[in-house]
Amino acid sequence: MKYQDKLDSIKNCPVENQKGEKILFRCVENPMTEKSFIPNAVLLKPKFQDNCLAWGLSLFSNYDSAKQMLNNLSKNKQLNYSSIAKSILSDVDGVKHNSKNKKHYTFYPEKSTDILSKFAIVNEN
Repeated sequence: MKYQDKLDSIKNCPVENQKGEKILFRCVENPMTEKSFIPNAVLLKPKFQDNCLAWGLSLFSNYDSAKQMLNNLSKNKQLNYSSIAKSILSDVDGVKHNSKNKKHYTFYPEKSTDILSKFAIVNEN
C-alpha cells in the first residue's frame, strides 16, 4: 500500500476493509492533480503522524455528503478544493474503511493504483 512503512508503525492500521466495489466521492482541485490525493498525515506533519485514519483519504458514499464537506471547508481550502470527483473503487485499488458515520470512508490506496485515472470530476446537484 502507499505509505505502507508508516501504516506498519501504527497498531491495527489500516483498519478493516469493506469488500467489493463501491462508488465513492472526494473533494478535489479543478483541474485535478496528485495534490488532491495527499492524506492529512502528509499535509499536516507531524501532527497526525501516529493517526491511522490520517494516512487514508477521506471519501464519501454520496455526492451530497461530499458537497456538504466541501461547503464546510474554510474559504481558503474551498479555493483549492472546488470540485467533487467520483470513483468506483474495488478491492484491488486499496482498503475502504467505513467509519461510524456511514457516509464517510477512509481509503488507503495501493501503491500500484493510478489514483488520478480512478477519479473523474462530476457536476451533480
